[in-house]
Amino acid sequence: IWDLESSIKTFYALKKKVTTPVILISPETDRLPEEGMGQLARYVTGKGGGMGEVVAALCRGLTERNIPTHIVTLDLQRHFQERSGMSEEEWVSNRAQIDTENVHLITSSVFEHLRHAYEGDPLATACEFQRQVINSTIISIRSKHEGRAILHSHDWMAGGVIAAYARLRGIPLLHTIHNTHTGYIPLEMFHGVNLARLWPNLFHAYDKGRECIDAQATAIMNATRVSYVGKTFLQEVIHDYFMDRHFIPAGVRMETKAKWDNAAASVVFNGISPGVYPENHMGNPDAHRSGLARSFGPDCGHIIQAKRDNLVKFQQQVGLNVDPDAILLYWPSRLDTTQKGIELLQDIAQKFVELHGDAQIAVVGNPVGDLRLAEIMGQIACCSGGKVAFRNFDEQLSLLGYAAASDVFGASLYEPFGQIDVVGNLYGATATNRETGGYRDKIIPLSLKAWGAPTDRGNGVLFKDYSSSGLWWGLAKAVEHHRYFRQNPDQWEKQVRRMMLDARRDYSLDNMVAGYITLYEKLNGDKPLA
Repeated sequence: IWDLESSIKTFYALKKKVTTPVILISPETDRLPEEGMGQLARYVTGKGGGMGEVVAALCRGLTERNIPTHIVTLDLQRHFQERSGMSEEEWVSNRAQIDTENVHLITSSVFEHLRHAYEGDPLATACEFQRQVINSTIISIRSKHEGRAILHSHDWMAGGVIAAYARLRGIPLLHTIHNTHTGYIPLEMFHGVNLARLWPNLFHAYDKGRECIDAQATAIMNATRVSYVGKTFLQEVIHDYFMDRHFIPAGVRMETKAKWDNAAASVVFNGISPGVYPENHMGNPDAHRSGLARSFGPDCGHIIQAKRDNLVKFQQQVGLNVDPDAILLYWPSRLDTTQKGIELLQDIAQKFVELHGDAQIAVVGNPVGDLRLAEIMGQIACCSGGKVAFRNFDEQLSLLGYAAASDVFGASLYEPFGQIDVVGNLYGATATNRETGGYRDKIIPLSLKAWGAPTDRGNGVLFKDYSSSGLWWGLAKAVEHHRYFRQNPDQWEKQVRRMMLDARRDYSLDNMVAGYITLYEKLNGDKPLA
């Protein structure tokens, strides 16, 4: 009795810390943080676009907030070992000695030789990826957290049977649509997957006479919530824009409408990594070396001179006439006739620079599908007398182009988010693009107090028509703005600083991570994850 009384007096109730892990499932990622993710993170980067940056930023933001975070991605062995400067033997040896911790690589001979996720046969890659994720990876991670988990899948390749499995097992799932493309994966490819159990949760489609799973539509249908990366593009999907085109599949449109009608569709804008900011890049004036000529940021006192120095270096590297006073119109997007509208630029580029003698046009990007697009762009550059330049994509050259640009432009038919306008603003350039999707969300027509407006506002030019004349009007308006700024450098210094600061504030990674955490907590019963 004495022992019992003593035990009661000294008893303390200990509450076990309960955490819910976030499992990010994505075919690609940018550089991952080692802290919180493990040593393997330093070797894993398969970035192919904005989605990779978003996934890596989420890993960084969640681990900084002490939220247990796991990433499941493709083991692109060839790509990883090349980026790490290792031989195959060195890669295999190092991989065997490193605890994978929170980085889970899906390994298979189907895709180990690929340099990016969508090379080779994407359907075979997606099928193998999804099969392994549901048969072992999710089970293994959940077992370490007493069955708790929130899944966050990205793109159609991480959808399909993964989303169907999540619904079957009652696992909360957020699916982010970075673009509306889908993959029609034939049923017979899913060897080792119990499709009978998942059957009611699969969105079936027929492609080339075969019964398939629509991977993107299946993901949207089964997700607890979906998120788009742009507000206008979500509305365009819901309200039947682009019905005469094929880039929004019927199943994706239908299931998105269903989620919207059930208040299960959200928007989280992408954030831009500080690693992109011009102040975080070393300057080197040598025209034969890569990188910026001169680094600069919104807080420095020499923005305009820095942009002039970068313009000269860029002109020297791409073969434009060297003129620090030129108005450089910069196209940093891929050469793509399905989405980006490169054919519109090719139709007007030569005549535009002839009629606007103070303007130059530079294109840095790779052709998509049709290699003749690069040939045409090269021919235009050769015939321009140093007024038009074209180079294939190179990351350092592309960033130098942003630093040199007066205006960063495009001519997109549609755009889920599109980040070239934001990056252009970060580098002190205005933005010009078509009034669609993400560009309508982010580009505000420039208006200044000096022009009679009530306040300084805006960051560029929007044009309406997807046509050569529409693009011409937009570029002519941008040139008009910059002629004014050339004559009023004090105004340009003031406006460029404002645009740089606005872009950093509105499209920070912190804002994006906070938006996703809000959605995670909704999936977690409105409770904090940790």
